[in-house]
Parts: sequence; structure tokens; C-alpha cells
Amino acid sequence: MNQVATVNRPWKIFILLLCLAKSVEKVQGQYGQVAGAWNISYEGGATEQQLTISDEMQYVNITISNVDLSTGIEFHFEVHADNPKLVLVEKRVELNELQGSPASWQGAVPVQTRRFGFTYLYVTLHPNTTGGIVERSPADLTLSVARKERLDEKIFSYTAASLLLLMFLNLGGVLDLQRLKEIFLRPVAVLIGFCTSYLLMPALALALGFCFLPAQPDLHLALFFTALSPSGGLANICCLFLKGNVNLSIATTTINSLMSLVMFPLWILILTQCIFINTELDVPFADLAISAAALISAIALGIVLRLLLPKTTNLIFRFLKPFCACLSLALIGMTIGINAFAFKELTIWIFLAAVFLPIIGYLLAFGISKLLRCSATDSLTISIETSVLNMTVPIVLLQHSFDEVRSDLTLIVPITAALLSLVMMLAIYGIRRIFGLNKAVEEDTLNSKVELIEYLEVEDNNGRVTSLKF
Repeated sequence: MNQVATVNRPWKIFILLLCLAKSVEKVQGQYGQVAGAWNISYEGGATEQQLTISDEMQYVNITISNVDLSTGIEFHFEVHADNPKLVLVEKRVELNELQGSPASWQGAVPVQTRRFGFTYLYVTLHPNTTGGIVERSPADLTLSVARKERLDEKIFSYTAASLLLLMFLNLGGVLDLQRLKEIFLRPVAVLIGFCTSYLLMPALALALGFCFLPAQPDLHLALFFTALSPSGGLANICCLFLKGNVNLSIATTTINSLMSLVMFPLWILILTQCIFINTELDVPFADLAISAAALISAIALGIVLRLLLPKTTNLIFRFLKPFCACLSLALIGMTIGINAFAFKELTIWIFLAAVFLPIIGYLLAFGISKLLRCSATDSLTISIETSVLNMTVPIVLLQHSFDEVRSDLTLIVPITAALLSLVMMLAIYGIRRIFGLNKAVEEDTLNSKVELIEYLEVEDNNGRVTSLKF
């Protein structure tokens, strides 16, 4: 009995597939038989219309034309949205609303927007008799639903920029100029940091994109922009807490920020010729130049204040860690709060790509630095500079490359990757503290010993002045 069932099963599957193919063929062949070759068009012949998320009803003008009423079949039209989670459309056009010969209908369809993103508006023809074939319009209208422009996002942008500049100002005030000079005279570590940031990380992002986001080129490009962007001030703060070479970290950040004006156009030229062939990418030279100039100006101002007001260096260094920690937490909290909408687009594949990018980047950068005979402190610093990811620059790049809706849909990549890179730094800091490794191994960190010594002049009874240090 079981053998008979096993023999008959392939025939049953074959018959089922054949019937399915016939039914699909019948449905496709029925278009135009109920009401002729009817069609729809949209206002101005457009194929895409942009709406905004709002509680108020919005309208889309459509025209149903070339409807043949001579068949004598009773029917009606319905307007639908492909994704009701984004927009809700409920419109029914009855037969008596059609006018002319051939008949047509023109009107405004109410649309209730719910979430930002892309969906389609289409029309279906429904015979009023049971068992009739439902026909779908041959043309669809793409609806792009954008978020409302919010004032708090602009406030966040200016506030975040101000906090970052304040960080660089404080870091510039405690730089060791002698060690900074030695770094630029022997820039081996800086060159390694440049290569790992602009060669290793972009190549790693492309590989991870092909592994986890092969069917989503927009997200793939967002991951690449995240890896390509220079680390910024948060890497310097992480280096300070992990007892790395802060002078090397600031020097690498400065060099990478300046070189972004060269490396971004070069990489984008390679991408548009080889990978993202049909994507128009734009380099925001003005934004990159302003960011680099502001960074250098803040560091230079900190150095000048140190030279003119040396007593302030002690105060700055004493409160540098808690001050920068508070600023960093404020930036992270503001970023999560303002861009909370983007986390609805987070998937397991985006998460995996975002978590592997900083982890693999950190391990590879540290290994390459050690192979090239860098010290333990410099290797740690280079790996931090490589793996702590920036979210501001890739967001700007995405806004220049995509429209508003597509850029909003891709924001989740740089935000998630940057946050996970900071989580990785916290984990490394915790491990180093637990095992007693979070200490300056070499004299490559900030030279704070002299700066943290205060002198007090005391005059004795004989008029002699003695300097006491504490």
C-alpha cells in the first residue's frame, strides 16, 4: 500500500503543477474581456508621487479610461495600496459613475499615511457576479511616504556638532606637542591607521554587504559609507579611556578627515564604474571641508589656549574623562531619540553586517599593526581609530545620494553600526578593567604627569622661597 502511494505521489505533484500553470495562464488571459483594454493614469502622467506622514487625509488624482461597457457585465473598480502598513486606501468606483464612450472616471482618491517608505497604488476590476475574474490595472503608481521635517532634528544637528567641537577643543588643550611632533616626523603609525581606515574597512564593508545584503543595494551602499567615514571624536574619547596613544589618535583623526576630500571621490568613482553602476553618487565636498576645517580649528584653539593659559591645562585634564564621557552619552542618547523611527527597519541581516564590521575591523587592524612592529599602545590606538564608526558623515553622504525617503530607510545601517562599535569599546574596556590591563603600558599616552603637579611657593622666616609640589 505504501509503495502504491509512493509511486502515485510524483504524478499527483505533476498534475497539481499543471493545473496551477493552467489557472495562472487563464487569469492572465482574461484581462480585457470584462471591460475591454481599460487603463489607468495618474496626474500629469507621473509614475511616482510623494506624500508625507500626517493625520490629515491626502489625495491622489487618478483616471480610469478606455472602459468598454458593451459587454453587459456588471462590475466595479477598487483602488488598493500594496502595503497597508504604510498607507491605507479605501476607494470603490461604481459602474454608474463612469461617463462617456468609451467610458472613463476621474477623481481624487483619499490616502491615509501611516509610516514612511515606498508602496504602490493600483486599481482592480471586480465583476459583481460570483466567480468572476478579478483584473488588475497594467500600470501602478509608486507612493513615497516621507517624514515631516522636524525642528528637533535641526537642533540635534547643530547641538551634536557643537559638542564634538567642544571635545576636540578640550583634547587640543592637553596634547603633548613634543610627542605630536615625533608622530608627524615618523608617521608610520599614522600611515597604518590611514590604510586600515580607507582600504581595509571599505573592502570589508563590500564583502559583508555581498554576504548579508546582496538584494538590498541601498543598504549595501550605506554600510560602505559607514566604513569609509573617518572615526571622529568618539574614537579619541575611547582611546583616552582605554589608555591608548591619544596624540596618535588625534593625529590620525585629523589626517583621515583631511584625506576624506581625496578618498571619497576616488572610492565613489570606483564604485560607480564597477559595483553600483546605475547609482548616481554625489560627494558633499562642502560638508567634508567644513567638518575638517572645524576639527583642525578646534584642536588648534585648544593648543593656543594651553600655551597662553597653561594653568587651565591642569583643570582641563582633571575633568577631561568625566566631561567627555558625559558629552558622549549625551550624543548617543540624542542620536537614539531623534532617529528612533529608523529602528523599525532593523532586520537580522542588517544587525549581523553592522556587528561584524567593527569586530572584524578591530581584529584585522590590531593584527596588521603588530605585524608591522607597532607598539602595543599604538596597535590598540590604530584598531580603535579603525573600528569606532562614525554615523554623522555617512548620514550626510546618504542624504546627498538618495531622496528623502530612501535616505531615511538606510539610516538604520550607520546608526546601528556606530552604536555597536561603541558597545564593543565598552566591552573591551570592561575586560581590561577586570583583568587589570587598562593601564598605560608605554609612555605614549597623554603626558599628564607634569600637568597634574601643582607648585606652591612658601617663604620662611629668613626670606627664602621654597617650592613645594603636591
